[in-house]
Amino acid sequence: MFLQSTHDSSESASETARKASVSAGAGDGQVFTGAALEQRVEALLTAGPAQAEPRMEKGPSEDLGASTVTPKATAIARAPACIQQGTGRSDAPIAVERGIFEGVRAYLVVMPHSTDSSRVQAYVVDAACVDAQPASTGKLLLTQTYPRH
Repeated sequence: MFLQSTHDSSESASETARKASVSAGAGDGQVFTGAALEQRVEALLTAGPAQAEPRMEKGPSEDLGASTVTPKATAIARAPACIQQGTGRSDAPIAVERGIFEGVRAYLVVMPHSTDSSRVQAYVVDAACVDAQPASTGKLLLTQTYPRH
């Protein structure tokens, strides 16, 4: 595999390394671009919020006190606080998914459209804020409106 990188003098070496790692397939999920973004939004809407982000809960077991793990779907999709802030909205997302946008780790956040119930608003927010110290607001990379099927 041949990997070519252009270096911007304003970009740190660690940022360049992070982008190279992401480009090489660091396992962050879907790629959010063009028609693929619309397809991801449609797939997330089809899955619905109950299936968007499964959560594992430990429950009691009758086998000598051992615990069992049973899947339980969340009722509402949740985004990290800085990602939610990056959308500029405080209402609950319909769906949230991690992935890659233009070589950068990002979150796709799907929310109801603010004025048209037949549409949704998709936000792609840079995920760098999730690990940032001190906490910061996520950088909005893209926003698109799509029909709600």
